[in-house]
Amino acid sequence: MKTRDPLKQIMNTGAIQVLRTVGFSALFLLPGLTLGCNSGSNPRGPAEPPARTENAVIASAGSDDPGINLQCAANRLQKSPAPFHWSFKKTVTPNTNADWEADITPDAIDGALIDGSGTRAIHGARSDQTSWNTAVLILIEPLPASTFALVDNSSATVRTNTEDVNGENTVVYAIDTSRDSAEEASLIRTFLGPNGFVKGTAWVTRQGCPVRFVLDVEQHNKDGTVRKEHYELNATRR
Repeated sequence: MKTRDPLKQIMNTGAIQVLRTVGFSALFLLPGLTLGCNSGSNPRGPAEPPARTENAVIASAGSDDPGINLQCAANRLQKSPAPFHWSFKKTVTPNTNADWEADITPDAIDGALIDGSGTRAIHGARSDQTSWNTAVLILIEPLPASTFALVDNSSATVRTNTEDVNGENTVVYAIDTSRDSAEEASLIRTFLGPNGFVKGTAWVTRQGCPVRFVLDVEQHNKDGTVRKEHYELNATRR
């Protein structure tokens, strides 16, 4: 009997799943899948064919304005080229306060998920594909992929400068949906309500891979309640 691979099983279903509320909950970010607001959209256009285009060669060498590629962070977890520490914090008022901490090497993932229910170990060994894929999924699952899909490549996201952060020379992006065009603002209101917003900063490599971001989201619901989300990621070279 063949052993089922949980990562391949999810990928084969075509799942980038929005959890809880549409667009502003955690997505499964799986290496090899296109990131978007839903499974039928791609804010940066159609996927490239397998052959490396001239633009792909340029992108691999880096760019002064690469955009924010959260998929790259997922790929880095799955295929770590060198050791680094992963730290991701998520706060959603009033019930969620969680922290994912892990040391990643090409051969092992060792860390913990710390939240209100206690501390749970995260462990993956490259030699054991099931444990490796499970550990990667635990770290990928809480990333705010749908939020980045809304603001990336929009007026909200502006390149500001460069800065050395977490052992990388990074391009810095300021994120603020108050800068949105009328059309973009309409989309934000659809998902976040009339006073909802996304604000933050992202530090990415020349390939667009986030090594740090701080992000705040407010969703104003029709019943008058306000959902506040705060996210912080640091991926630090060891």
